[in-house]
Amino acid sequence: MLNSQISNLVRLYRLAVIIGIAWYLTGAPASPSQPVPLEEFFPTASEHSPETGEVHNEEGKLIGYLLTTLPQTAHIRGYSGPSDIAIALDAGGSIINFKILQSPDTEDHLDSVEEETSFWQAHLGLKLGAPGSPKVDAVSGSTLTSVAISRSIIERLGGETTSRLFPTEILLAEFALLLPEAQTMDEHPAWPGVVRLHNASDTLIAHALRTAPSLEYLHGFQGPTDILIVLDAKAEKINGLRFRKSYDNEEYYERILDNSDYLELYNGNSIDEIIGLTEAPEGVSGATDTSWAIAEGVKRRLAQFKSDQNPPPTKIPWRNIGLILLTSGAFIFSFTKLRGKPLFRLAWQISVVVIYGLLLGDLLSQALFIGWAKHGLPLTDSWGLLFLAGAAWLIPWSTGHQLYCHQLCPHGFIQQWLGKLPIKTLSLPKKLTKPLSLLPSVLLVLIVALAISTTSVNYADFEAFDAWLWRSAGIATIAIAIIGLLASLFIPLAYCKYGCPTGALFKFLRKSSAQARFSLRDGVAGLLLLLAFIN
Repeated sequence: MLNSQISNLVRLYRLAVIIGIAWYLTGAPASPSQPVPLEEFFPTASEHSPETGEVHNEEGKLIGYLLTTLPQTAHIRGYSGPSDIAIALDAGGSIINFKILQSPDTEDHLDSVEEETSFWQAHLGLKLGAPGSPKVDAVSGSTLTSVAISRSIIERLGGETTSRLFPTEILLAEFALLLPEAQTMDEHPAWPGVVRLHNASDTLIAHALRTAPSLEYLHGFQGPTDILIVLDAKAEKINGLRFRKSYDNEEYYERILDNSDYLELYNGNSIDEIIGLTEAPEGVSGATDTSWAIAEGVKRRLAQFKSDQNPPPTKIPWRNIGLILLTSGAFIFSFTKLRGKPLFRLAWQISVVVIYGLLLGDLLSQALFIGWAKHGLPLTDSWGLLFLAGAAWLIPWSTGHQLYCHQLCPHGFIQQWLGKLPIKTLSLPKKLTKPLSLLPSVLLVLIVALAISTTSVNYADFEAFDAWLWRSAGIATIAIAIIGLLASLFIPLAYCKYGCPTGALFKFLRKSSAQARFSLRDGVAGLLLLLAFIN
């Protein structure tokens, strides 16, 4: 009874230490981003407003925009966390260039994305305020990183969701002249920024939207203008436009107000006709820039509305589903007699190596865990991987079964196959076996210490697992993988026994009678936690 209580206390202590270190890392300072490369993108720039992104030259003329994806897209995480991307746009709000300023993802994955010119070209020309839903292929070998970067760029281009300059939402009173029969108004449940208008009989008679806030960066001669766009009941044609408020030159926008024909040019046109215009309608004489900004704002807002109406088809999350199925299969092999049937076990191992190792490549590693601890869990995009990782942690802690190491690690399976080849194995002397067996734990302590110290390190270089993403893997991780596999020809499971810090972590957590008492490892783990909080 006493031994059982001590064993439970030890297990709880180990879990608490790991949670404590992870909790500390959540508050660790992030690596600083590179300075925003203003001169690199705009050699004639003299002023940049970080708040609006506007870039002006010495004459005060707007020459473009320079935005960063953070902090607005901090919730979009790649392999380890969110990336900060500088986005350069021309004066019309179209993308002309990019640069990765900072990312917690592995350097090798980032290098692979940066070198894939087709990936970046797929984003060129996307417009601020109306990016739509472009088809962008992920970079092979860096799927999680590239998909997160693409999503960050597109979401950042979607514009602001709250207006700094035009905070007043659409009011029912604004339709007194354009649509006097409108009696009630409510928000559309599916289309953001769109309101529905009803008559006295509660019949839907129109829809309405405005160009702000997503397009308030579009300046005419002097500043932006917020335009109310009224659509018919089917949301297919324009019933009318109305000035709401403008920061443009007063004389210029009054000229447009005096020329009622200009805004009425849109009446009766379909949304598709306006979006398809290659040139803006002829502007009002003496207010050309203001006219252009209004026309372009209406066109882009309608394009974004059209995109919201017809979102891209929901993709089946095959990657996440596959990871959950693999985890479920590992659970079955861990807790049933199937693991003792050679043919079934070989078929399972081949499936894991091909699907999890070669096709997905999302092997658990210290780089992954540290990234999650520092930047949060990717609940939206990588829930399948989170499910697998949660099982890999909790199953050995609660049951003693090494779910991941014994049933899910393709690198371990390859070593097992190599160990069965007709090659004479080496018997290491005991004097060498003991210090070598400590190496995984030493590496784990070193990695955690570096993470606590906030030293900038590529943690993937300490393990073999990034080599499964061979298209983007670095030299160090490939070398470790090759050396470990070659060693397993002569020493069974050489890398697992003498080189794997992630395996050492799972072993530290594992419920086992051999590890039921406090040991030196527990003292070192506690010391690391203590050092973290007094650092």
